[in-house]
Amino acid sequence: MMRARFLIREINGSHSPWEMLRRARSIATPIEHGETNATNDLQNARSVNDIPGPKALPVLGNWFRFIPYIGEYGNANMITRLRMLREQYGNIVKLDGLLNSRSTVFLFSPELCEKMYRNEGTWPLRQSMECMHYYRTSRKDIYGEMYGLPTSQGKIWHNFRSKVNPYMMQPRMVQAHIAPISKVTSDFVERMRTLKDPKTLELPDNFLNELYKWALESICLIAMNCRLGCLRPNLTADSEPQIMINCVHDMFDLIYRLEILPSLWKVYNTRNLRKFFRVMDTFNEIIGKHIERAETKLRETTDGTDLQDHSVLEKLLRIDKQTAHIMALDMLTGGVDTTGNMAAGLLYYLATNPEKQEKLREEVMSVLPDKTSPVTHNVLSQTKYAKACIKESLRLFPVAIGTLRTVPTDVCLGGYKIPKGYDVLLVHELLTLEPTQFPRPEEYIPERWLRGNTKFPSAKEAHPFSYMPFGFGPRTCIGRRFSEMEVETLVLTVIRNFRIEWHHGPFEYESRFINTVSTPMRLKLVDL
Repeated sequence: MMRARFLIREINGSHSPWEMLRRARSIATPIEHGETNATNDLQNARSVNDIPGPKALPVLGNWFRFIPYIGEYGNANMITRLRMLREQYGNIVKLDGLLNSRSTVFLFSPELCEKMYRNEGTWPLRQSMECMHYYRTSRKDIYGEMYGLPTSQGKIWHNFRSKVNPYMMQPRMVQAHIAPISKVTSDFVERMRTLKDPKTLELPDNFLNELYKWALESICLIAMNCRLGCLRPNLTADSEPQIMINCVHDMFDLIYRLEILPSLWKVYNTRNLRKFFRVMDTFNEIIGKHIERAETKLRETTDGTDLQDHSVLEKLLRIDKQTAHIMALDMLTGGVDTTGNMAAGLLYYLATNPEKQEKLREEVMSVLPDKTSPVTHNVLSQTKYAKACIKESLRLFPVAIGTLRTVPTDVCLGGYKIPKGYDVLLVHELLTLEPTQFPRPEEYIPERWLRGNTKFPSAKEAHPFSYMPFGFGPRTCIGRRFSEMEVETLVLTVIRNFRIEWHHGPFEYESRFINTVSTPMRLKLVDL
């Protein structure tokens, strides 16, 4: 039962008590009984080759199906492709015969997702971003034998995660950063005032890039206790902050091209692989300078302040220098595009749902009496509707399409034996749009996440494994708490200062390695 108790602890980060209880009950099934059933299932299971899916042709495989204007999936984005696969083949689909990918099984039901999570093991495997792993193994001077959280596996991953978890996942560690992030956000709101057009009151087309600057400034403060100056006016294209943002964009784009699209990078040194190495070297060189400065600052600090008040880098440097360096790099590569797009989606849904925005503003006014009132831990502890707004935004516009796992041992899913080493993608983005799980799925209804809600459809009726915006279990997103705190601080401050409106077409985004907003974020800001 030790495994069951560990999984229950992983769930305790949820905001709503009923959700925690429901999931805990679901997961705390007696393990011995589950193992017996699993053995019987495997003995009676059909072959993995019997799983429905587009059949790979000799030599051509399946990659030709994804060629634009030629293949049946060629002109669709990622999420549309997945929807087409589910409609054609059902809740479990196998896709093989791609140039650069192993065979992958896609899961389109929460029951199948739950069973996969239960069988992911103590050290979940995720054989993704192989180009990133290849890069990191070639840069021993930076990564040694650790490689960081995104690409390491097994005991190496477990040892690294065990070191950093106390400084990334504990709420009290996040609380120490609320005040400085509130200051960054206040500065950003003042910048928003200067960016809006004096006639139309609209923000410029490239406002998403401004959100990336805010996200970079915030995560740098958390990770290294330094301000990069991302919010300075007239920041040039060749400035360090903008270069860093561009590097993160290029990184995700190239990972998509190397890992998802047909590519021969494993066979020879392709142009995209060479560009990927240049991008990562540039990013690591810039960050390396700031890490060294943070180290110097720490050596000069002898004020005896509580460790809780220091940056993540400063805390980890007291334990292990290499772990501190790699974790800071991981935070900065993973905390810009993800948090920036998360914030953009939330602002859009509030702008297009004025009645929800007004309800949120009532809550905000009760905890922030003035426009300049800082966001504090006490404020965040009272803003239940704001948290519901974030949850509902992530349901409609998640950070990624789902969770990838590599099967650690043979497992039976949907009546089929999935052999050890197979990749399985749990497609949560489609599950959150299922009317059987979330009635009126296309509507933005934050109330569905509130306990005691009787007027609107309730999320508590959904299967607990249908909504997983940050993953699940030991390998859940390690930056989740910081990202949620940053976005909530932003939305509280923005809503306290402006009424936001939207007078353009529908929200559009690209589903690649992560979901990225493609609509110009021309929000209208009306001062309160």
